[in-house]
Amino acid sequence: MSSIDYLGIEARGFIFGPAIALAIGAKFIPLRKPKKLPGEVISEKYVLEYGTDCLEMHVGAVQPEERVIVIDDLVATGGTLCAAIRLLERAGAEVVECACLIGLPKFKAEREARVCSRGVPPIKPRVQEYVRR
Repeated sequence: MSSIDYLGIEARGFIFGPAIALAIGAKFIPLRKPKKLPGEVISEKYVLEYGTDCLEMHVGAVQPEERVIVIDDLVATGGTLCAAIRLLERAGAEVVECACLIGLPKFKAEREARVCSRGVPPIKPRVQEYVRR
């Protein structure tokens, strides 16, 4: 099996992602809001339940066919996670799972329809499990 890299979504995803990556010897890839990363970036705009936003990632942060797990603190409708997945897929990475600490029950059906329709397994609050592996 190829190695797994961890991607954290700004800002609280940065709390969990680097710690997990360090614990298992993987690299950490930050996804940030616009104009916060230096150098050349690729971006993905997306719609939230309350407006629009954008995520950016360094060009070359992932290589084609790298396996990535997306980590964030909270998921509501899945809009931010879908943007992260689209951005990674455009860069050629394979998103193998999304892990979030909290999933708002009110949006579970919408979230799973959006993210699972992209071929990514359902979002689970599984951050602890990755540290133990």
